[in-house]
Amino acid sequence: MLAGNIPYVISNDHPDEMLSARLALAVGGSLIYQDLEFLATGLEGRSTNPVSLLLDSLVHPCADIGLEIEPLIEWRKNGVEIDHIVFGKGPPGGSWHTMDPHILTLSLGTWMSLPGYKYTTRDNAEKRAFAHNVAKYYEKYVKETGLAKYFANGTIVTNITELEDAKESTHSPETNQREEVISKRVDERMEVEEIRKPMMIKQASCPLTNALNFLLSRGQRRLKMDRCCKRKLESQADCKAKDDSSKYNLEAAALNSGDVLCDILLQKNRFKKMNLNFDKNRSVSFSCDYDTLRKSSGSVYSTSFRGEHHATFFNFLRNSCGLDTNRLFKKVPDEEATTPILASPCNGTDCDHPTTSKTQQISADCKRKSRPKWSIEVLDLKTRTVQSYTCNTLVLANGASDLPNRLTICSDKKDPNWLLHDVRSLEIELDLYMQQHTGEIDPVLIVGAGLSAADAIIATRGKNVPVLHLFRNKSRDLNKQLPENMYPEYHKVHQMMQSTSSYSLYTALPEYTLTDYSEDTRTVALTSKEGKEFIYQVSFVVVLIGSRPDLGFLPSEFKIGVNQNLVIDSKTNPINIDKLRHSVRGYKELYAMGPIAGDHFVRFLPGGALAIVSDLYKKYGF
Repeated sequence: MLAGNIPYVISNDHPDEMLSARLALAVGGSLIYQDLEFLATGLEGRSTNPVSLLLDSLVHPCADIGLEIEPLIEWRKNGVEIDHIVFGKGPPGGSWHTMDPHILTLSLGTWMSLPGYKYTTRDNAEKRAFAHNVAKYYEKYVKETGLAKYFANGTIVTNITELEDAKESTHSPETNQREEVISKRVDERMEVEEIRKPMMIKQASCPLTNALNFLLSRGQRRLKMDRCCKRKLESQADCKAKDDSSKYNLEAAALNSGDVLCDILLQKNRFKKMNLNFDKNRSVSFSCDYDTLRKSSGSVYSTSFRGEHHATFFNFLRNSCGLDTNRLFKKVPDEEATTPILASPCNGTDCDHPTTSKTQQISADCKRKSRPKWSIEVLDLKTRTVQSYTCNTLVLANGASDLPNRLTICSDKKDPNWLLHDVRSLEIELDLYMQQHTGEIDPVLIVGAGLSAADAIIATRGKNVPVLHLFRNKSRDLNKQLPENMYPEYHKVHQMMQSTSSYSLYTALPEYTLTDYSEDTRTVALTSKEGKEFIYQVSFVVVLIGSRPDLGFLPSEFKIGVNQNLVIDSKTNPINIDKLRHSVRGYKELYAMGPIAGDHFVRFLPGGALAIVSDLYKKYGF
């Protein structure tokens, strides 16, 4: 949506008669300009955010009761194109690239689609999608929709500072410490491939066309390009603008303690060349659809948007009224305080290179208002340098599974290398272990009662390895959340947990506690609720008791959770947002979307983006 792709209501023919009546006056107009609070009144569903429920109701009408109805909206590329950049640790698709490729999603395949570019099933009419197809879809989505120029892949945000009076941020000891931790993680776990830097291409604009576009778009009408322009905008003599299609061409900001990052040695993943045995025919599901944008975020739109050559009118507004609101991102230089901007817009006569253009001379009042609000420091995993950016608006869209919850077993011991915290690592390590050890494999101890624990049980038994399943208490009835006809594998695990009968390769240990372990002998001590202790020989222990987002890049004084005394947790303590605007309460120009804001499924993510972009349009008068 930040790229100018916005939703339009094309029909109010919805099974919900009340929603249909509210939509009547909105048909033909963009949702961006509608009263979203009014339209979302009374809607209920699997999200607590009304705008997310509204957009999902229009894209997937009555999907939760099994109806398949055509969307009531379409996406058109005739909105404001706002400069932005998306930082992500890996390629678009985030954690989907790190999952077992043959694992099944929790959501239906059709619900994995993003606006404008439909996800098509390739899984032999399987209603749920395989993770590797979803990962490929999201990566292709960004390319096909022309959004790749906004993505800075292979980057980790290390520090965010709220600026006062446009002061430059300082590289604090706290930031240095975080960078050391990140560097260590990179050394141990990451393999970084060649990452092509995104390109910021700024098309030339015609002021006359832009003005007409602005006026007609307010009237919910579309301007045909040949009304005032017989040629493409790029070749108009009136604009006399050069095509600025150069890459970011950023220079790394120097660090006072640069040796911290210079010591990073990116190792090859030792599993790359191993012959890992993933059985694609096994029935496995996965319960983390809400992690899809964990490593990437941002605009979600497609080549099917209308208005392929539609001119943007944002530059005209900025140049005509002297406002500098288009300067969303600036590269912080090593010396100067007045910095050039990324993708500098044309000023009507010529466009300088983004790294050499200077700040426009505008009134003192407007200049004060345009000062950046945030400073962001980003570690580039390819160059192993830190780059600094400033921006007016910041959106937190990272996922919720960066940091696994851990058990406090022995405070005086470090976790052994055979104690794991995710299913993917378990499968990789177990395959390696089985290649190195012949004969009978010792059981795997799985701790947890959620869907991830069920995935681990299914995967382990699928390799003919016995499972010891430790959980606090018997889980609730799954039928209310997951119907058995759609999720038979989860119900089978649930049945094994509840039953007193014995099952092959499975031993249930309800209400047991992991109290000790021996790293050398690879044994664990388990204590029953009666206080009896049992010693088991194991091959691996995997603890799957939830996870939380990594927001360590935020200032320590930021208390943005619903409960300010607790850490952010997507399920128990999400970020405290204004649910209609997705703005973080108590902070200006700070927004949040995705699982950290309460939306745990892919189908609800566009609704969060709609709330944010709608607020920006209203705030700046677009």
